[in-house]
Amino acid sequence: MDFQVSARKWRPQKFTELIGQEHIVRTLHNAIDLNRVAHAYLFSGTRGVGKTTTARLLAKALNCDQGPTSEPCDACTFCREIRDGVSVDVLEIDGASNNGVAEVRDLIENVQYSTSACRYKVYIIDEVHMLSKPAFNALLKTLEEPPPQVVFIFATTELIKIPETILSRCQCFEFKPLSHQQIVNQLRSICDHDGIQVDAQSLEEIAKNGAGSMRDAQSLLDQVIAFCGKQIDPGAVESVLGIVGQGALEKFVDSVLQKDAAALLTQVREVMDHGKDLSYFCRDLIEYLRNLMLMKVAGDAEALITAGDVAALKRQAESLQPDELQQMFNVLSKAEREMKWSTQPRILFEMAALRLTDIRPLQEIDALIEKINRAESSAAGDGQSLPPVRGAAPKRAEPAPAQPAPKRDEPVDPAPMPASPEGAWPKIRAAAGALKRPLGTFLDNCQCTALNNREMRLAFHDPYTKGLVEKEENFEVLKEAVAEVCGSSQIKITLQLATGPAPADESVPEPPKQETESRAKGAGKKTSASEEEILKDALDVFGGMVIK
Repeated sequence: MDFQVSARKWRPQKFTELIGQEHIVRTLHNAIDLNRVAHAYLFSGTRGVGKTTTARLLAKALNCDQGPTSEPCDACTFCREIRDGVSVDVLEIDGASNNGVAEVRDLIENVQYSTSACRYKVYIIDEVHMLSKPAFNALLKTLEEPPPQVVFIFATTELIKIPETILSRCQCFEFKPLSHQQIVNQLRSICDHDGIQVDAQSLEEIAKNGAGSMRDAQSLLDQVIAFCGKQIDPGAVESVLGIVGQGALEKFVDSVLQKDAAALLTQVREVMDHGKDLSYFCRDLIEYLRNLMLMKVAGDAEALITAGDVAALKRQAESLQPDELQQMFNVLSKAEREMKWSTQPRILFEMAALRLTDIRPLQEIDALIEKINRAESSAAGDGQSLPPVRGAAPKRAEPAPAQPAPKRDEPVDPAPMPASPEGAWPKIRAAAGALKRPLGTFLDNCQCTALNNREMRLAFHDPYTKGLVEKEENFEVLKEAVAEVCGSSQIKITLQLATGPAPADESVPEPPKQETESRAKGAGKKTSASEEEILKDALDVFGGMVIK
């Protein structure tokens, strides 16, 4: 088969052809020219950014007939063998399938032998993070003091899984994801060389789905060419990649701006009918919102926007505030996370789309405070202008004589501590019931056995009631009632179970028969109100809810 995929056909064969990793190329150039080549390197970064390619280029530079040189000729026997992967002195090992101690021990034994033909023996271990911990430990000594003509080059996509003991023995290089424009330019060069006619929008979409990986973008380009032939159009790219175009995204945001929920649901159905993945649609919407935000806050942000109709973005950005865009971003980000694990992603996305129609601009705190102050001032002014209405012929109000302050009912200072618990306990119980009615009911079922300036002891005959009073919210109210009646918050409250039988109820004497009958006549009028109060008390005590 003569066909070769673009990722292999266009793999860089010289350092000058390596794209997007200038900082690494310069360092390796200088190391070779200054004869400061390390015995171990670790290349890390996302997939498809040139880690293994750089390892091969370094092996060629060290073993070239004209080297060691920073510019290998790519024509000598050693360069061709390394390029074709048949050199016996440059070994590429897959760390995922050779991750055990036995494989590493075999490698260590072979390290001791000299090279067959090349100047350096180079071991390239890809996905080195897949090695087991014992395998890493077995490699430590050899990695620290290898033979003089041996170079280790490790490549990994998960640097965090590499032990610190390995990292400290290597020179580490972080490979950056390629920029969007770098991928577009390389795809354009490939299409021009192969005679493929393609528009800019199609290349933008392919590069965007490459997500910083040149190999991924080249694989997608091969897939699109296989579908379209020599003529690539945006519609075909959308069909192959399973994405929606900017027109659909623009239409969706327009429906959000118009608060048209029916149109949003219709567009979701159309996306599903065309076989598109809603998670990809949600992802594209989030990126579209990012472009809108840049257009809103950065003004002329065309250089920061990945792709799309700039005029439409400007039009929609003028109708949205930054806080609205932020709210929309939060809604869609949450939906994207939840859709990954949901069995009903369509329903989740539809609910998120409906929430987008409820988004309103946020108001500043200062503006709200000023608005409230104006409303209060206006209400106060209206109240002063109203005349007093007392009757048909209002008269000038005479000042009422000053009334003496009540002496018994409204004491200003706290009452002195009674000599016996019987004097203060009923007041404490009443004060607690006034603060929280159920607590007063609980306290009816206990006795105050001691009360002085330092301590109050309550004895309960029912463990359940004691437990209710011990709850933090009830106990704090009891402490507040004691402080209110006794004038001190330092009194220690002790709850205990009574040892003797419960006393007879002495709280309220039985009213006369006539009074009872007269009260019974009016009881029917208050039945509903009393039932509501009883129900409220029960809900407070047991933490229930009304089910109708």
